[in-house]
Amino acid sequence: MNQTSFPFQPSRFASLRATTPVPVSWETIVNELTGPFHKAQTELYRQTIARLHQAEQDNDNLLLPKLKAEKEQIKQAQPAFIASVSLTGGRTSAHITGYSGVIMVDIDDIPPGQFAETLARIKADPHTFLAHTTISGVGIRVFVRMENAVTKHDFLLAWKTVNEYYVHLSGIGYDFKCKNPTRMSVICHDPDTLYRPDALCFPLPDEQTGKQTSKVEKRGRKPSVSRAASTVRRLVEQEGIAYEAHSHNDYICRCLYWMNRFGIPEKEATAWALDTFADYDAASVRSTAKSCYALTAEHATQKLRKFEQTVAGGTTRARGCASVEEMERFIDGYMEIRRNRLTQQAEIRLQGSSEWQRMTDTIENSLWRAMQKEGINADLSRLHTLLTSDFVPEYHPLTDYLNTLPPWDGTSDPIGKLAAMVHTTDNSPEKFASYFRRWLVGMLAGALDERTVNHVIFVLIGRQGSYKTSFMQNLLPPCLRRYFTTKTNSQRLGKDDLLTLSEFLLVNFEEIDTMRPTELNQLKAMTTALYIDERLPYGRNKVRLPHVASFCATGNNPLFLSDDTGNRRWLVFEVADIDSPWEHPINHDAVYAQAKALLDSGFRYWFQGEEIDELNRRNRRFETPNPARELILAFYRKPYGLEKGRYITASQIVARFGNSIRLTTGQVGRIMKELGFERLHTRNGNFWLIVERTTDEIATILPEPQEEEKNGG
Repeated sequence: MNQTSFPFQPSRFASLRATTPVPVSWETIVNELTGPFHKAQTELYRQTIARLHQAEQDNDNLLLPKLKAEKEQIKQAQPAFIASVSLTGGRTSAHITGYSGVIMVDIDDIPPGQFAETLARIKADPHTFLAHTTISGVGIRVFVRMENAVTKHDFLLAWKTVNEYYVHLSGIGYDFKCKNPTRMSVICHDPDTLYRPDALCFPLPDEQTGKQTSKVEKRGRKPSVSRAASTVRRLVEQEGIAYEAHSHNDYICRCLYWMNRFGIPEKEATAWALDTFADYDAASVRSTAKSCYALTAEHATQKLRKFEQTVAGGTTRARGCASVEEMERFIDGYMEIRRNRLTQQAEIRLQGSSEWQRMTDTIENSLWRAMQKEGINADLSRLHTLLTSDFVPEYHPLTDYLNTLPPWDGTSDPIGKLAAMVHTTDNSPEKFASYFRRWLVGMLAGALDERTVNHVIFVLIGRQGSYKTSFMQNLLPPCLRRYFTTKTNSQRLGKDDLLTLSEFLLVNFEEIDTMRPTELNQLKAMTTALYIDERLPYGRNKVRLPHVASFCATGNNPLFLSDDTGNRRWLVFEVADIDSPWEHPINHDAVYAQAKALLDSGFRYWFQGEEIDELNRRNRRFETPNPARELILAFYRKPYGLEKGRYITASQIVARFGNSIRLTTGQVGRIMKELGFERLHTRNGNFWLIVERTTDEIATILPEPQEEEKNGG
């Protein structure tokens, strides 16, 4: 059975030398692979390899041992994970507590010039669950899920089946060392990592499959491709797949799949497909055929005559169509189904299973297949319509989680304990905890109430390696971790970014300090959008979806705010260090029980009045240099005591400095108000009371931060 929501969590290790397994989600592994965390070390490792090769060519026997040691040291220090088994207390075979059904394939020794083509072929295969370039830059690591449960007894059979499939697919031999289920996979940097949660699961063959297949192949003559063609196309079209735009590849793939099952030789089936689908890309047809025929265990397992169902005149016998009630009764007995209000996708739990999984095309097709076997004639189109109707009840993952929590005791402060993991340079622990508590409760409010949006963006600024992103990733409990996503600076924010507002609970913007002012303004504007009106992928109509996501961000450079209209949407903290969430586990149940209790009690999580002014003041240290503000502070000041000043307009200030910098009267007015200059409103306009600094004063006295704070309020 194909699974999108994969319950198994791989074991992460802090390094190749570490022995303490920490279960993490696949999304966490993918975020580490694609994020910037390991970019520097990956590049250093590859540079060391290049230097090592050069030293080998130069026969530099003095440098060689040093470079080999450096190379090994870099690799050993990298984090890693084990995917094939679950572990407790260690990483040896003695610590195995179960088998995950995930098989690892390690592809090395790829001929020069063939790497890109090999990688593309592997990523295109529908069975590839996860694939990335290894830390060396010349290898490919692949992970595949098995359809059936894997045990210690049949792990090697599963491993051989998958690895031989990828040998056939790539033309490259596999690394036999990977047969060890506790083999570790190094986490490195590959921004192009493929992660396909709904990848096809690999069938686990019976140990006698080879013998049985041989017997099938020996029975009589194989049917011709011309005889099989009409039946094959009819079977594919009965599955609801048509040869039309956006379905060409699926249609061809299913045809070749049936050709393989009917025992048609690969060469003949490929030639038939190239001739029949001449309007489609020939290279893609050949690649699809190769992939389908890599399923050697499927070859010649079905008799063509069994599927050649005709009546007089050569037309296919049709059964009466099943009613909606018949389909609903069958589905209720086959599985539970619900619609996720965040992802807007259906999720199912098969009878006898405790795990929910995302509805995929494969699951839907399997449901249709089960109906056909029970004599219920429901075409795929009608079945899909039923599965996307109000027949499917809705549920909210966060509400579901909160309803399972024990009540908060009313005295402990688990949110404060969580906040204490962050050590800031610019706030007391109590002050940071106060801000963080309000943002966290606001996150719950925004996710649970369609009329509410969390308007504040929580930002951590600090050096690399201080666990900023790890802290953000671990804010959600493990059961909700799939609703955390990371965005990097990718120029303008598009439609997909808007859809994340309704699909995720927490969106982390990495490298916030590299965003341009226009992007920051666009991001700030997104925080206030109550709804998103967009057409979902493959949807026919636009839908109005609530904004449920809260925003957080990380960066290295503290000077990134550039909006002179104010920065009250930002809750920025400069971080000295953060306790590792891997070594200091978070009690999520207690944290969220307290947050929900605070929300229900009317706790005010939003900022207002003087608090907003305070936010703007404290964010000033994170603002990029403002030339207009600096000029005004340098040339003007407020009168002291009974000192007499004079009134000027914003236009006069613009006229004075307009040739030096781009300046508007609106900017000047905002700055003067922020700095606390007295304003006089008349019918002739607004005037500001100032004292113009003398030349000597300008040359010798610089405005000090405390003066700015005093004047600014």
